[in-house]
Formats: sequence, C-alpha cells, structure tokens
Amino acid sequence: MQSSDRSVGAKSSQIVNRLSAVWYRGASAPGLQRLGPVGSSETVVHRYRVDGDAEENMLWIERFNDSHYVFERAKDELLLSSAEIFTFELARDVGIISASPTPWLYIVHTDIPPDIVDDYNSWYDKEHLPRLVGVPGVERARRYVADESLSPRYLTAYDLSIRDAFESPQGLKARKTPWTERMRSLFQNTRRKMCILQP
Repeated sequence: MQSSDRSVGAKSSQIVNRLSAVWYRGASAPGLQRLGPVGSSETVVHRYRVDGDAEENMLWIERFNDSHYVFERAKDELLLSSAEIFTFELARDVGIISASPTPWLYIVHTDIPPDIVDDYNSWYDKEHLPRLVGVPGVERARRYVADESLSPRYLTAYDLSIRDAFESPQGLKARKTPWTERMRSLFQNTRRKMCILQP
C-alpha cells in the first residue's frame, strides 16, 4: 500500500489521469469485456450498486497515464441502451492506494458557483480531504473535475473500509468546521450516493 497526497501533474504509473463514471439501471453491463484488458496496467473497472436501490449501478472506469481511450464511446461499447456518463480529470488524491478496492465508495457529485472555485479548491485540498482521510475507516479521498459542459461538474470519491465512518465521533468532528459549513451551503445540483462494490 502507498499513502501520500498526490495532486494534478504527478507522473506516476499509480496515478489515474482520467475517470469515467457510468450510471445505469439494470443487473449488468453486457459489453463490459469490450472496454479492454480490465485490471491491466492501463484499465481498472469496478462495478458498484447504489446502496438502497437494487436497480441503480455505477461503473467506475479508470484509465492510467498515456492512455488514448475515448471515454465518450463507453456507453456504446458497454451495450447499454441508456446510461449517464461523466468523464473527469483527477485533481487531488489523498490517502492509501490499496491493491484491492474497499467495499464502499461514497460519492459527492456537485456544482458550485463559478466565483468560489478558488476557495472551493483550497478548502478541499488544505482542510477537507486531509481531515477526512484521518478518520478511521476512510482510506482514500479523490477529487475530480469534469469539462465545463457537464453538470454536475465536480466529483469527490471516498474509499471506505467502514460504511458509517463519517457518522463516527471522529467523522462528525472532521466534518464540522466553519469553512466546511460555508462551502457545503454553496453546493448546487448535489447528489450523494453510498455505493457497494460488486463482484
């Protein structure tokens, strides 16, 4: 395992440059094998089910450095008749890189007013992510940014070994700061989802 704080521009084979999150309904994605060598040094794909919704699923598709994969083709390649796809660039990666995924992935997907982007980035990078990764059960936190044409544009993902880590005394304390309360009050079009890793 590797533990550190990794930001945009880091040149490591362990760093994911691009992410595609594909939300779909149904039991499977029949064209999954068409994405390429899943689990190779170039492609990592995990499938999640949204907790509390047996029909809502997400494919988490990571492509590593020097990849030329066109994420916009994912919907067709997966043979999904309907899906919502977002493509992101990695902005920050804090915590432990594990050889295997954690059983839970908590997603915060949101927009923010354009005039607070700098403050938003500073809050996440200087306070929020480091505090949350210090909570027992929160193994890793990654922050992504999508193209301006997509909404919601900002996505943060927390790898959890304990489902209710954020509700523990340490988790509640880490999330309760004046800066956090101010920034969260400015979120727009926000969706939060607890996702369960699927085999």
